[in-house]
Amino acid sequence: MMLPFDFISRRALLLAGGACRLSALAAEKPPIVDTAYGRVRGATARGVHMFRGIPYGGPTEGAGRFLPPAKPTPWTGVRDATVTGPRCVQGEGNIFANPIIGEYFAGGRPDRVELSRQTDSENCLGLNVLTPALHGKRPVMVYIHGGGFTGGSNVLTLFGDGLVREQDVVLVGVNHRLNVFGYAYLGGLSGKYAIGNVGQLDLVAALGWVRENIGRFGGDPANVTVFGESGGGAKISALMAMPAGRGLFHKASVQSGSALRAATADEATETARKWLGNLGLGASQVDELARMPADRLFAASRGLAGFGAVVDGHSIPAQTWDPKAPGVSAGVPMLIGNSKDESTLFSLRDEELFRLDAAGLRARVVRAGIPEAEVDALLALYHRDHPAESPTDLYFRISTDRGARRNAVRQAELKIEQGRAPVWLWCCQWNTPLGEGAKKIKAFHTSDLPLTMRLAMFPESEQLSRQLSRAWGAFAWTGRPGTKSLPWPAYTLARRETMIFDGAHSGVVNDPDRDERIALRDRPSGGLL
Repeated sequence: MMLPFDFISRRALLLAGGACRLSALAAEKPPIVDTAYGRVRGATARGVHMFRGIPYGGPTEGAGRFLPPAKPTPWTGVRDATVTGPRCVQGEGNIFANPIIGEYFAGGRPDRVELSRQTDSENCLGLNVLTPALHGKRPVMVYIHGGGFTGGSNVLTLFGDGLVREQDVVLVGVNHRLNVFGYAYLGGLSGKYAIGNVGQLDLVAALGWVRENIGRFGGDPANVTVFGESGGGAKISALMAMPAGRGLFHKASVQSGSALRAATADEATETARKWLGNLGLGASQVDELARMPADRLFAASRGLAGFGAVVDGHSIPAQTWDPKAPGVSAGVPMLIGNSKDESTLFSLRDEELFRLDAAGLRARVVRAGIPEAEVDALLALYHRDHPAESPTDLYFRISTDRGARRNAVRQAELKIEQGRAPVWLWCCQWNTPLGEGAKKIKAFHTSDLPLTMRLAMFPESEQLSRQLSRAWGAFAWTGRPGTKSLPWPAYTLARRETMIFDGAHSGVVNDPDRDERIALRDRPSGGLL
């Protein structure tokens, strides 16, 4: 769908003269904003004002550990917001230092490691704001980071000035409690912690801060889009089922993170018992946790799965997307999608997967859980529709179709069945040249995310990056991702319109790989990927 004239005009004016005006502003003095809790001073670079580490919640250590977030403590004077705030305690890890994808995620920027450097702290309730100007009412795009429910941070937003500048939006990146600090469910062991999902409630608090303050940064609190990839998409899937989040956001984009269920209280309690056991504690010693060092709490969680959203009966009162879409967010339009080769990045140690022959492909598909009686017919479909692809290519395509794609399609179906708001479905199929030697990771999990942020390391990805950022910008502005150059109808069960993002080959395809979708409908992988 074409964008309205006023949206195009606003963007054109920004590109033609806004950057010069903002550069002049930067030369005069740093930007200062008076928030509800105190004044903050940011910095200006490349036509964008950037504020880092603004508190949106109070301390979460000691007496605040495992409890819902409190309001920030007001301050006097002008707070420096030019230094990156801490991320939640999570051990080692910085995607921008990754030898395979670090440079790609930063769009080739040489300062990526320095700019992405962060400290770890329990007191991590801070956010970044990037804005073209401190006046006006622009759409607000709130980035909820990935890393499962255990790691990651908002640092990608520090590289997002291209998205902000070109799409004339305000970008917000949120840090919140993760792993045991945000998602250990103790309500089954102590009534003091009956309200679980405190990491999710941090996100609600951040969105509350946006509603209260973003107008002072040139944003429109009545036009907020949440978007996130992988674990970020899973958090958004859960957020859409939280009554406390109702009305705080107006559009949602879930990228390779369509989580359709949360843990039950019993399942999450069992995970908490195992964690306590690793700490040498019994179920009756929950109160001891508040007095233990943070690094010890985190170390005891290593190797344990199950920290994530939970149906606690309070913050998440019922299952999130099973058997139906959540009612509290029924009116929220959605963008939902995934990349073609979701699991390649996590399979690099499995040398055999990257040199499969026909027999090896068949054996791997059987090993992955497809009944042997169904395998030959399934492989015949994939060979028919993708005759140029290698056995390795087909393996990763099948894996994705059983996981991320199936989950995305099912989430879209549930949203449509609700009948209250439209959905747009997409798949990113551009093959990156990244990998280790012959082990190419192609359209890997999260490969679309930096492109959406206008971080294009390769010249051949520039067109795709513009397509993605314009679509997400249009969605933020109008509630529809279609543009004049790339029309995009909403998803329907009759035609299953799907945008295939692939640069010069991008376009809408009705029900791509229909026969494969039907054949795998009852053969899910059981995971996000």
